[in-house]
Amino acid sequence: MALAIRSAFRARNVSLPRRQLLLFGLLNLPLSMLMSPTAAMLPAFYLEYTAVTAAGLATATLVARLFDGLTDPLLGWLSDRSGRRKIWMALGVALVLLGLWPLYQPAGDAGGGHLIFWYLLVTLGWTAVEIPHSALAAELSGDYQERSRIVLWRQMLGFVGGLLFMASPMILLGRSGFTPEVFQALALFIVIALPLTLALMWWAVPEPRHPAPARPSLADLARALAQLPPLRYFLLTQILFGLATGAVSSLFVIYASFYLGHADAVAKIAMPMTLAMALGMPLWLQLLKRVDKHRAWALSGVGMILCLLAVLSLAPGPDSLGPMIGLMTGFGFFLGLSSLAMPSMLADLVDYDRWRNRRDRAAILFAFQAMVTKFNQGIGGALALGLAAWLGFSGKGAITESAVWGLKLGFVIWPCLLLVPMLLLAWRYPLTRHRQRALARRLMRRQAVSPQD
Repeated sequence: MALAIRSAFRARNVSLPRRQLLLFGLLNLPLSMLMSPTAAMLPAFYLEYTAVTAAGLATATLVARLFDGLTDPLLGWLSDRSGRRKIWMALGVALVLLGLWPLYQPAGDAGGGHLIFWYLLVTLGWTAVEIPHSALAAELSGDYQERSRIVLWRQMLGFVGGLLFMASPMILLGRSGFTPEVFQALALFIVIALPLTLALMWWAVPEPRHPAPARPSLADLARALAQLPPLRYFLLTQILFGLATGAVSSLFVIYASFYLGHADAVAKIAMPMTLAMALGMPLWLQLLKRVDKHRAWALSGVGMILCLLAVLSLAPGPDSLGPMIGLMTGFGFFLGLSSLAMPSMLADLVDYDRWRNRRDRAAILFAFQAMVTKFNQGIGGALALGLAAWLGFSGKGAITESAVWGLKLGFVIWPCLLLVPMLLLAWRYPLTRHRQRALARRLMRRQAVSPQD
């Protein structure tokens, strides 16, 4: 029996071939172009080319996040309940294809209603792809370190998509600036690439089959939080982290454009930042072989705070462009660790749930993470924009001294105040490397004794 358990444990934790990891993660390239880059660039784009104001943007992002709060857990439950991943991804791709063009090609008189409707449709489609894809990543391996490797491939290819998004003005126009023509080309690329990469992933990656008793009921949406104390701890830490990064994501283009005066150099700032996130991940993976994920995540928060505080010393004008590029590149480097650590930490929580509660709720857990992520982007961005708007920033006309303080408060001070408790919580996260490996062995023993579990 012991020999059988050890053999099963080794089989479950075997390294996956690179070709399979490539085709699995490739879907994240066009998918990643829909959320973070869009959330960063659409506010400034809609301020410049439509009738939407800063207050309208804050309202739109808040409404979108409330909608996500209803749909994210529901889609996670549907995926877990059906025991299927790929069919929900196909549905999500169809929704994205339906709403992407109106979102990226608004009329000049488009207002907040236009933005809200089409943004809701695209984010709903994104969720229907992202949550099952994340759950599938957690199911490809049960090994603590191998999970970080799977996430690395997925996130690296996602960062390639983000880099292509940021570089698109330079590629298409030879200069910075997200014009309607740039967003038109981006829409065409995503419309072609998203279904193509889904087809490749569908062909290359088998879909795990779960036994019927492991499928959750609708009540498991609420029970997951009640039954998993480490999940509550993880989500609280993520909320603080995400509110901070959501504020930075929503305001860094506006801060650079409207205050520092680099509207024509946004891509020059964003591209190195995105590139640092991607290129830093292999370095972070090497660190994670020696340091627990949660400890590395906490240390990265310190680096992010230092980069943001240094931004306060920059004055408007051409001399601030180089330092702004350097500081946001450093911020992106430290931010990249979270994209590697957080999904891998949540995959470990799936094991904890299977061991403690005998439930298979991978998609539900990733749905909670996706919900919190989008709440963070929306509420964090809405609060940051709201602070700036409250102090006089509108995105129209000359910027006042009070509005400048509003931008600094939303872009630097507020995020730093959130990151301090976040890094303290992350440092004390309870599910360590040794505890996860013990859980994996217990699960294999249980499976050997009672295969139906």
